[in-house]
Amino acid sequence: MPTVKRLAVLVVVVAACGGSAAPTSTLANDPLVVAAGEFATSADRALDGTRFADVTPATIAALVVELCSGSTPLSDDVARGVASVVATEGDSADDAILAEVLVAGVAEVCPQRMAADLSAVYLASVRFTIDEGSGVVVGDGVAVTTGLSACAVLDAGDPGDALVTIAAALFGVEATLEDLLAGAIDGPQGITAGAVLASAVIYLCPEHAERVEEFVDGLSA
Repeated sequence: MPTVKRLAVLVVVVAACGGSAAPTSTLANDPLVVAAGEFATSADRALDGTRFADVTPATIAALVVELCSGSTPLSDDVARGVASVVATEGDSADDAILAEVLVAGVAEVCPQRMAADLSAVYLASVRFTIDEGSGVVVGDGVAVTTGLSACAVLDAGDPGDALVTIAAALFGVEATLEDLLAGAIDGPQGITAGAVLASAVIYLCPEHAERVEEFVDGLSA
């Protein structure tokens, strides 16, 4: 099920990119600006290999600061932020990577902004990945319930169990992890399952992001 692995790698790596602080500009006296600068410097590597590779950390930091002060739905603000960045032409999937970087920045720098519409941002991430990867569209209510169920499973079990739970909840496929990896769900279903798992550990239960990243690395080995 390579589609699940690719999607999970994409989103979980972006979620983890803000972990190490780095120096920022001396112009940054506002704590919000300082935090945004530190995040942008550490997150810069997530854009390597994308059409946004030459975008400076200062630009990313400015976008994060602007998002932190926004009042409209975060998903809409992020979309406008991505569209405002001047970059070379490239794969539209690169837009999703930048969007995830910006949302991760909001989560780290101004979590109160994220909390205001967490479910909406989670759903936007799931929908975008499904649309870009030609996955199976699922209802918003089902997507949220399944994401929360996956988080509950991660609280008590491992990422493989969470993936099994997602497949059962979304598609009625009762199978072991080994069966799923062997093709018990098809490619479009795999894209959707991966989108739900990856988005859940960013927006709904980020405390499990590192474990899911390790799980994905193991599948790729």
